[in-house]
Amino acid sequence: MGFIGIASDVVKLVRCLVVNATYGPEKYSESPAAATKGGLVPPPTADTPDQPQARAKYRSATGLVSLAFLSAVVPGIIANSKYSQVFDSQSDADSTARIRLVVIYSFFGV
Repeated sequence: MGFIGIASDVVKLVRCLVVNATYGPEKYSESPAAATKGGLVPPPTADTPDQPQARAKYRSATGLVSLAFLSAVVPGIIANSKYSQVFDSQSDADSTARIRLVVIYSFFGV
């Protein structure tokens, strides 16, 4: 479950990096990078075009990836909520193992 959280944070960081690069000079003042006055993406030059469609596509793609992480988190929560019960019952342990496999398959898309 920890790796899912880390991967989700990495997707959010990549989103910031990619989306900030699509701002042109006239819209750069509205970008999150302009608010921090620095970062990995330098301010755009005068000949850099603004790319609102690319920004929307990147935001949509990272939103879908975030939903994929959510689809892995929900079965993980269900499986881990039964953790204390698996010590007393083999059938509960088997059920928990199966749910954890669902988490792994949903996360890796297998």
